[in-house]
Amino acid sequence: MFKLDLESEVHTRVINNNTVRDGIINALEANGKIEFIHEDEYINGIVADFSIIVNNKIRAIMECKGGNIGVTDYVRGIGQVFQYEYFAEKNVMHKSIPYDNEFNCIYFFPDSVIRNNTFNIAKFKYPQSMIMLEINERNNAVRLISKKEIEELENAYESNLVTISQYYFRDNRVFEYYILLKYLLYLEERGFKDFNRKELENRFLKKIGTINNGNWRNAFITVSNLGLINNRNMLTEAGKSLAIKSYECFAAEIYNSYIRVYFEEIFNTFKRCGDTCINNQELAKDLRKHYRDRDILYLTQSNGRYISSWLNIMRDDYGCIQFEPKSSNRKIIYNPSELNFEAFKKKIWENSIAYKYIEKYTDLIQKGEF
Repeated sequence: MFKLDLESEVHTRVINNNTVRDGIINALEANGKIEFIHEDEYINGIVADFSIIVNNKIRAIMECKGGNIGVTDYVRGIGQVFQYEYFAEKNVMHKSIPYDNEFNCIYFFPDSVIRNNTFNIAKFKYPQSMIMLEINERNNAVRLISKKEIEELENAYESNLVTISQYYFRDNRVFEYYILLKYLLYLEERGFKDFNRKELENRFLKKIGTINNGNWRNAFITVSNLGLINNRNMLTEAGKSLAIKSYECFAAEIYNSYIRVYFEEIFNTFKRCGDTCINNQELAKDLRKHYRDRDILYLTQSNGRYISSWLNIMRDDYGCIQFEPKSSNRKIIYNPSELNFEAFKKKIWENSIAYKYIEKYTDLIQKGEF
């Protein structure tokens, strides 16, 4: 249902899903009359997967790939994208439609391309005008893969790091992302636009008193990186679809879409070690051992700091483990990977500490302190 192994499946998702097209449009920062032209033929018989026409100009030409792709086909895709850049540079006429001055070529693929392949996407040469967009196979959120992320993936390669996931949650709790998205949706419904992050933090968000109350900047950065808000800090369609959910449904969706692999690695270490009374450094050591003593990106780096962050999320957002601050004496409450979706949501509702903060947020809104 969720997988996009084949390129044709990616094409179909773009054609049929408003959330996907909205994500692409937001990444391009496009406004006005917008048209997606599928399998559009250019000179020399070159067929682009999609031309994106904005206000009667070619704003972008997009090359799509499926998740089940090898390095040879990936490189062929880069070659296609170079041709699209050439078309715009040389102003190659196409159906009498001019090119936009802010033209981009797009390389578009599912999140599994980074997660499941042995090649590193950072170790290739790309066109200057290219932007790289990733679609999350489960929730259809489209996100821009930034130059900084490419640099991190390149550094991971140079440092012999293992990449099991490209997603990193920046020292926040999942329920803080939920509250932020709910708040932005509330403001948008009241007619507010173009939100200033610092102003929203100081005016309202800090009043909630969450665990990372001085770290709302990172919450904004993360939901932006995930493609849930746009450059004006307004929700994308993917962000709206998550913001309207109950917290337990939201948290379960975030788990399945972004962070499942980190939890599974940690729970596997708990099983291998026989108990949960090992400190973060020992956890990291065991995790590395199963990857030929290589560090794991966003998990075993920084002498256990990342592990500490994930353990806090497991405890506070999901309630699947319990432990006191600075203690390695942990108690497993449940393992999310062993539950179906409905049972998982019930466990979150029973064990997460999120609800007292969500209640505080709701109380402030009802008092008109937004």
